[in-house]
Amino acid sequence: MFGKTQRQRPRKTVVIKRIAADGIITFSKTWHPNEAILVLQGKSDRKNNQIIVESLVIPPFTSNGPFFSGFSMHNLPFDSSYIGTAHSHPGPSNRPSLEDLNHFFGLVSVIIHHPYEYDTIGAYDRNGDGMEIEISD
Repeated sequence: MFGKTQRQRPRKTVVIKRIAADGIITFSKTWHPNEAILVLQGKSDRKNNQIIVESLVIPPFTSNGPFFSGFSMHNLPFDSSYIGTAHSHPGPSNRPSLEDLNHFFGLVSVIIHHPYEYDTIGAYDRNGDGMEIEISD
């Protein structure tokens, strides 16, 4: 619209409880050099513009390899606390691939890359835009 400025929505922050972040790191190191995948449990706090990751679920019947990881949603029990997925990239980047974006699930995709430390964790929305991350106790 001419003459009007568009309001930008504030960027969401992904708050990951330390125990969940440690689980993502440990699970990724265990599966290296293959990718690993987990389901994130938590909640969306719209008032504070946050997505809060509280715990992890290992999905049943996953398939993993050096360039892929996945699972069938049909094998996952229904639970309204699922808010996204976390998976590892054995290489040097935590940016989502086109395949990652095409299989986006929930509100957030957390990706961690080798060597799997706190500072190699990234979070992305369904458009592949980065989100702020905060690790909390």
